[in-house]
Amino acid sequence: MNRRDWLSLVAVHSDSWLLSVAFFFGAPLTANERKRLFSMINDLPNVYESMVDRKHRDRSGVDSSGKSRHSSKPKSELNCNLFCAAAN
Repeated sequence: MNRRDWLSLVAVHSDSWLLSVAFFFGAPLTANERKRLFSMINDLPNVYESMVDRKHRDRSGVDSSGKSRHSSKPKSELNCNLFCAAAN
């Protein structure tokens, strides 16, 4: 297995671990607090996205439109919706 593939796997497993910790510590929060927590989590890139974004920036720096490759668009709210529904 080459180094980049191994690092990608480590990043994905780190993301899942961090999300699991957030679910664990988010359990006693109210529904509104959980929604706020997960919206804050979704506003930031995860470890894998950061690694992939860094790899792309190392190669080109910007995409063809001249904008940074890092998207500020929030991720899906699926995790929050599942967690908030299950905790109620």
